[in-house]
Amino acid sequence: MIRAELEGKVLSLISQLSTLKAHELRREQRLREDLGMDSVSSMELLSMVAEELDLDISVEDAAGITTVGGTLELVAQHYERSA
Repeated sequence: MIRAELEGKVLSLISQLSTLKAHELRREQRLREDLGMDSVSSMELLSMVAEELDLDISVEDAAGITTVGGTLELVAQHYERSA
């Protein structure tokens, strides 16, 4: 899977948990402050990513992620390791 396709899937998942459509999301947007995601929706996103992309991302790895861009980078790193 190419990176653009991977990012598209992740943005689609984030949009399902926020009020914005995938094409409206920006890398610098903060998950909590800008998109209104709380800890429950963050864990739901982690679960959705794991299921959709067959990745195992630990809660510890995801704990420091605060932005859309950070989420995209974390998923890309785990995806590259699993390939």
